[in-house]
Amino acid sequence: MNNIIFRIIIPANGILENTERIDLPYMGIAESLATIKDEMRYLTIILIILSPFACHQKTDKNDTPTEKFERILGEQETTYLNEIVCDLDNYLASTYPDQESKFKTYLVDISKSRVKEYWKIESNKLKKYGETNLFGKYDTIYPDSVWYGGLSINIKYPDFEFIEEMIPIKRKNGETNIDSMINSLKIEPKYLLIEQSVFYPALDSIQESDSLIINYIDAKEAAGNMSPLILVGGLMYNLNENNEYFAKRIFVMEMYER
Repeated sequence: MNNIIFRIIIPANGILENTERIDLPYMGIAESLATIKDEMRYLTIILIILSPFACHQKTDKNDTPTEKFERILGEQETTYLNEIVCDLDNYLASTYPDQESKFKTYLVDISKSRVKEYWKIESNKLKKYGETNLFGKYDTIYPDSVWYGGLSINIKYPDFEFIEEMIPIKRKNGETNIDSMINSLKIEPKYLLIEQSVFYPALDSIQESDSLIINYIDAKEAAGNMSPLILVGGLMYNLNENNEYFAKRIFVMEMYER
């Protein structure tokens, strides 16, 4: 028997460009049409399943760095982070009313130690923000023993195998009050990260978009939390009008993330 060959077009990612050939043995017109109907029903189900994934991939690909960052950060976290930056902008506007680049001016003042008190998030707002995934979650522990070993002060924390060492620094008069330092260290808390902030994975997802983000993430991975002077030095080096959106968010997160 001869075969009847039907050509069925199968869409791929919503574009009619790929084709498949289906060879059906001669079974009579009714049987052949029924087989084709079953095949088309099967193909329709596949396309319905695949189409959302194709649309999602297209959306991801067309995202701007800001859109991708905020999508990964999350709606609630993005809203709260924008609120924090808005409060910072209000502070800068009142502090530097005549300056065009208010944020940059603030960073310069910090770098030159001209800022007596850093801008702060209101405590009631900080508590609200801390209930989301914007900031990391930490556990607090205290040393179970602190002692002087002759050259360094040793600090042992519960359930930790390693011992931290701290070398005392002499004062200008050459004196070192070891007992006072030991007593202070005994009541100084150590913060253990138990749940990471979503800010850093969101920022990491778009780091290739700007040298400021690349350099900050490299420094964060190498040094951990940074002092204000080190932080503003890095931000000023890479700051421009195009990345100020991210620079402000890095600044407020680094200032308040432990």
